[in-house]
Amino acid sequence: MCIVVGLAGGYWADRWLGTQPWLLLLGLGLGIAAGFVNLFRAIKHLGGFDDEAR
Repeated sequence: MCIVVGLAGGYWADRWLGTQPWLLLLGLGLGIAAGFVNLFRAIKHLGGFDDEAR
């Protein structure tokens, strides 16, 4: 979901500002990074590696 939001936001900003494809690529990169952060948080939570639980 993060990737789609970043991609759509970059596409919209590119069309509005006329900077194709730079903001689309930036939004895609930020979406991928946010997706990895969410993935690592989920793995940490499900794996019991949460520091607060100890």
